[in-house]
Amino acid sequence: MDEPVLKTLWDADVPASDLRFVLAVMARAEQRRFRRELLTIFGLAAAAVVLLALVMPAVEITWRESLAPYTSNMAILLALMGVSVAVPFLLPARD
Repeated sequence: MDEPVLKTLWDADVPASDLRFVLAVMARAEQRRFRRELLTIFGLAAAAVVLLALVMPAVEITWRESLAPYTSNMAILLALMGVSVAVPFLLPARD
């Protein structure tokens, strides 16, 4: 092909796009993406359930033997920490 022929083809007006076709293609792509992300989330949730089922006996033994007697102390500590963090936001600073 000649250079002028290529130039005329290049400079030709682009036909108007079909809005329905564009929306249909975008909808299909979004559906595929949604399904892929949903499968990923379900796979991760299943892996978390299996991991928790494997680890839970050790966690229960640890909780019963070492952490359970200190739950009230931890609750008091968390309440004091929460109050100490929240008070500066509740009481505005005065100049």
